[in-house]
Amino acid sequence: MASNRKYTGRQPLSASVRVAVLLLIALAGSIVYGQKGTQRQAPADPRPKSYTRPKPTQPIKPTLPEMSRDNPNKFFLERADELTSDEAVDSGRQVVKGNVMFRKQGVVLYCDSAYYFPNSVSLDAFGHVRMLQGDTIVVTADVINYDGMTQFARLRRSPGGSEVMLEHTSRADKAKKFLYTDSLDYSLRDQLAYYNCGGRMYNQSLVTGERDTLTSRLGQYNARTKEAEVSDDVFLRNATSRLRTRRLVYHTDTRTVDIVEPTAIRSGQDSIQTSSGFYNTVTGNAQLHSRSLIVHRDSTGAATTLEGDSIVYDAEMRRSEAFMFSAQERHPRPMVITDTARHATLIGGYGYYSDSTRTAYAERYPLLKEYSRPDTIFLRSDRIYLETLTDSTRLNEQGEPREYNIAKAYNRARFFRSDIQGVADSITFCSLDSMLYLDRKPIVWSGPRLVAGSRIIIHMNDSAPDRAILPNPGVIAEEVGEGFYDQLRANHLTAFFDESGELRHVDADTNVQAIMLPMENDSTYNKLIQANGDTLHMDMAERDMQHLALIAREGSSVTGQVIPLMILTKAQYYLPDFISLTGAKKFSEMESALKVLEGVRPKYSWYGGGWEDSLGELSFDLEEYFTNPDMGIPDPDPVIAPEIPDLE
Repeated sequence: MASNRKYTGRQPLSASVRVAVLLLIALAGSIVYGQKGTQRQAPADPRPKSYTRPKPTQPIKPTLPEMSRDNPNKFFLERADELTSDEAVDSGRQVVKGNVMFRKQGVVLYCDSAYYFPNSVSLDAFGHVRMLQGDTIVVTADVINYDGMTQFARLRRSPGGSEVMLEHTSRADKAKKFLYTDSLDYSLRDQLAYYNCGGRMYNQSLVTGERDTLTSRLGQYNARTKEAEVSDDVFLRNATSRLRTRRLVYHTDTRTVDIVEPTAIRSGQDSIQTSSGFYNTVTGNAQLHSRSLIVHRDSTGAATTLEGDSIVYDAEMRRSEAFMFSAQERHPRPMVITDTARHATLIGGYGYYSDSTRTAYAERYPLLKEYSRPDTIFLRSDRIYLETLTDSTRLNEQGEPREYNIAKAYNRARFFRSDIQGVADSITFCSLDSMLYLDRKPIVWSGPRLVAGSRIIIHMNDSAPDRAILPNPGVIAEEVGEGFYDQLRANHLTAFFDESGELRHVDADTNVQAIMLPMENDSTYNKLIQANGDTLHMDMAERDMQHLALIAREGSSVTGQVIPLMILTKAQYYLPDFISLTGAKKFSEMESALKVLEGVRPKYSWYGGGWEDSLGELSFDLEEYFTNPDMGIPDPDPVIAPEIPDLE
């Protein structure tokens, strides 16, 4: 019956089964508990642990801060072998060592070690410091202190270290600029460097290799404008020039100098003294804007100087051009050229001297003073040229060819010496043999005597003129007194003078005419002699006629007359050429005309003050003489202007 019972619910476990299950559960808990206890109480393994790191599959790179490198006000530490921070000393300071590199927008800095202050973006770099700004500026130093707030760097040389150096490569002018000093302050923002303990700068062309060297006690260099402003014991030099001053501005791109203080320059053989202007160290040319002096020296060392209120100097041509200020408030002074070797000074409102051609020129009331002889000759005209020549046939004391000057004065010329004076439209003076050549309406005075013609040649010895030559028709006249003149006219005249300047002999040739008032034994005058002939020879001693020979050529005869003064008429006082010389139209005008002629004679007062003689203005009488066609003796062969061709 039991096998036919149907099970409809969970059957209860027997007692024996329930006991077996409980035992199994307890046994399992005991095993787990035992295992945990065993693990917590196990002793440490005394053997060292070791392992091998797997090789990387990609290169390892430093992880840089995620921050833009374009921040212009911040330095970024790019690398270093060691970085530490000691909060006990300075919580904001980092110490970096070994292979250090910082970067800032456009700037890279390398050093051996540094203190870095991230909060103030500042740093102090030490050892082999090298800073690059862009690709044009390199700065090296032993120590750099950089202030991030002002972007200002202080570069220093440590004891026993190397000089601070700033190198600027300028592609625009193809040059490199180097600045060396012990202490340099540099503004990265303005690219402006300062030094105050002495420095030197090199400006070297990358094309030619030419180099300027500039040294000074104080200075600054602007890398943007390429200008250096230096002061205190300034010295600039290159292969051809030397310049010393207290202060200047140097443009490194053009290699030119702004002169702002008294400055001495040596350019080749020449030297310059000035206080204002411009100087080009490449060409040696200068534009000087203050009272300046240039000294030109030839191969023998002889000097010719030029002084002026402003000067333009061409070193290649060795030519100087000088001007006088026109504004009175600038206290104008004349241009002065002095030939020290040949004892001549040329003065004027404008002039130039060319050492290559050895010529000088002056205008605007020019004055030439020639003092190679004991008595100075003063020469004036509208324009004066002075040229130095060499005579190989005459040797000086050193056995070298003798050099001499030729002065040419054009238009309304006049000269003065204490014993002789003269005027002419043009005058030429040769210092080699002391010859004066006067052309076009010349008159020469010596004491009471005058010589006039269309051309006069005067030869002077060391102390006085010794002869006068008139190759064309001319007149010699000497005032005797009371309106009377001894007069001699001829187509060719030569007069000889003694050492005191007194007339001692006369030779006259062709169409000779003479009027003389001989002195009697009792020192009185009672007759006048008129004579005509072909040749005359006359000897004088102490202003007395010792011998007279008037000769006629074959086929002609000597004529003349002796006229007592008591029956002498005014018409017999003067020779026709003497009358025409004065510009008088009739005999009654001669007295006033002779006074005008005497007014033409140069006076010492015209020249006694040097150039300051009323600026060399012509007297009214002299102006009248040069402009009046009826005064003076005309040239027998007048110069005819050439015809201008018809260009059509």
